[in-house]
Amino acid sequence: MNEKIIKKAEGLSLQYDSEKDRITFLTGFVEGFKHLKGTGSGEIYETGKAYGAREFHEMTSRRDDRAFRKAMKQKYNHTNQERIK
Repeated sequence: MNEKIIKKAEGLSLQYDSEKDRITFLTGFVEGFKHLKGTGSGEIYETGKAYGAREFHEMTSRRDDRAFRKAMKQKYNHTNQERIK
């Protein structure tokens, strides 16, 4: 988990008034992000877990998009080099 994701989770947790609720949210977030077996329960925990899972899927989607663009760029450059020769 990088700093940007941690800061986002901390920002989301600030919507809760008590420190216990913030910690519960962050616990759910980390468990959702890391696909860990759930250890908590309750609405705040489940919300954190849902946000964590969503953030993980967004991150992997961006990574897959970058890998696809890189592969297509390499294929295009390789094809162009063959034409030039």
